[in-house]
Amino acid sequence: MEFGWSEEQEVGYRQARAFAERELDPRHSGALGTTAAERFARHWQACADFGVLGLNLPTRFGGLGLDTRSALRVMEGLGRGTSDNGLLMALGAQLWSVGEPILAFGDEEQQQTWLPRLARGTSIGAFALSESEAGSDVFHLRTQAVADGGGWRLSGAKAFVTNAPVAEVFIIVASTDARAGYFGLTAFLVAAGQEGLSVSPAVEKMGLESSPMAEITLDGVFVPQGGVLGAVGGGAAVVQHTLEWERGSLLAPALGTIARLLERTTAHCRERRQFGRPIAEFEAVGGLLAEVRLRLHLARLAVYEFAWRKDQGLGATLEAAMVKLYLSESLRRAAEVALHLHGASGYMRALDYEREWRDAMASSLYSGTTEIQRNLIAESLLHAAPDFRTAPTPVPTSGAGGGEAVAA
Repeated sequence: MEFGWSEEQEVGYRQARAFAERELDPRHSGALGTTAAERFARHWQACADFGVLGLNLPTRFGGLGLDTRSALRVMEGLGRGTSDNGLLMALGAQLWSVGEPILAFGDEEQQQTWLPRLARGTSIGAFALSESEAGSDVFHLRTQAVADGGGWRLSGAKAFVTNAPVAEVFIIVASTDARAGYFGLTAFLVAAGQEGLSVSPAVEKMGLESSPMAEITLDGVFVPQGGVLGAVGGGAAVVQHTLEWERGSLLAPALGTIARLLERTTAHCRERRQFGRPIAEFEAVGGLLAEVRLRLHLARLAVYEFAWRKDQGLGATLEAAMVKLYLSESLRRAAEVALHLHGASGYMRALDYEREWRDAMASSLYSGTTEIQRNLIAESLLHAAPDFRTAPTPVPTSGAGGGEAVAA
């Protein structure tokens, strides 16, 4: 594994950061006097024009065809340049939870229908897995798909679906045979506007306010056989594939977020004086800054090891769980330290640190909670070879999941 960046990767990072600072800053003057929906639509299309929505898609579908390391480096640059964490969440939900599974499991017609539109930003996608009583426990989904003539009838409900209010295509995971266990799930591509498919008004959240989220209800929605993504009974494979990408990639912008919070907080601690000297010189303060710096370094290594494994065609189930766990905890800690070291001012909305903290809190909930990631890591040890230096990546045997990018 190499620990340096190519010139192309560095340029991608710098350009992404500059683009985000220029076009995606929530406080940008162009955002004044517009609604949240208008800002989202403008920023989404700006990202599409810049190439963000096609980072991981082949050029034949209108994408940039970047390798994983280069794509995640761009996402880190976006996180460094903008504090619009909700937008970054919505972008990642499409990139890794919709584009990737269609690319991996879709047939030629499905790919040609949706991938160019996703890359151009003319269509938005959503991955609908979680339910009110089934997130990580994907083998007990209540959404059912019943064979009907030349297709399927879907009935049930999905919760916490990121991008649902604006989506034109959904990947919906349903049970086609409750007795078949792993082979009893099937993934479907369902276009918005289908009879029987309804989307609730956008739900209000504690943070990530610019990331549209809603519940969807399926009342006998008919999906033709051509709407099956992959194979009938192959839904668990789609879920496992998607969650691996999601857990390893979704929080890549957080590397940039942590770096931005650390830089601003360090500058503040150098300027803020108490007892006749900068507070950065106090050991207690310096220790907190050092902790965040160390977390950033280790999280970055974990993310790009995951990316390297994907680029080598290696499994990364365990690495994805470790990335999701450590990076989410590090993001939360960085936001907490930034708010704390700004004192009473950090608690005020004017400085935005309280919003950064609220946004960060969700990172340990979606795409599998912290507890789920710990369970997956612990379970992997039961199947690992004794020599950790040479052991291949183990594949956890528990239910693949913890909810999609959208799920708490």
